[in-house]
Amino acid sequence: MLKQIILTAFISLSTITVSQCATQETSNNSHQQDTKSLVVYFSAQNHTKDIAEKIVELIGADIFRIEPATPYAANPYDDAVKIREEAYNGQRPAVKQLIDKEQMAKYDTIYIGTPVWWHQPAMVVLTFLESYDLTGKTVIPFVTYGESVWLNEVMQKIYQSTPDSKHLPTVLPEDIDPDDFINRQNDDEGISMPERPEQVAGWLKEIGVIQ
Repeated sequence: MLKQIILTAFISLSTITVSQCATQETSNNSHQQDTKSLVVYFSAQNHTKDIAEKIVELIGADIFRIEPATPYAANPYDDAVKIREEAYNGQRPAVKQLIDKEQMAKYDTIYIGTPVWWHQPAMVVLTFLESYDLTGKTVIPFVTYGESVWLNEVMQKIYQSTPDSKHLPTVLPEDIDPDDFINRQNDDEGISMPERPEQVAGWLKEIGVIQ
């Protein structure tokens, strides 16, 4: 039996806590509940959401969806100017709700998911990460794009936003030109990401989370 996590909003302070409810699961591949891991993601068109939910299915972690205080258009390209300005200027758009800091402190491992938006992580993801003290926690990014490009730039930004955390992978390729995230750098070799839910198990094995 797998655990499905329901996140319930606190009435005050725009924070939430994590609660759990058991659901019947027909799969024979059930996994022990990992209550010290949290899968956090932002997803514009549900590609990142699909990966996040597969991670939860495989390891039994809690899950939380980041939502911006001001929603983006259903099609991100309709918000292209706004998103590009956020990415190119390092803005930190507000998050609609945050997890209670005491709850966040209970997690040892944070999986953080984002699409590639204008060669960067969605800036609202960095807003979320920088809202907490993640010292000593393991941060594991997962990035969706559809191509194996700009992954290093996105990962570098996430690592920079969590400087006191441990990371998987522990080492990234050299960022050829850290000041240029507009032009393609071709420095993504060695970074592996699941593009579809059926690739998640292999990716988790590759980074040593499951066997």
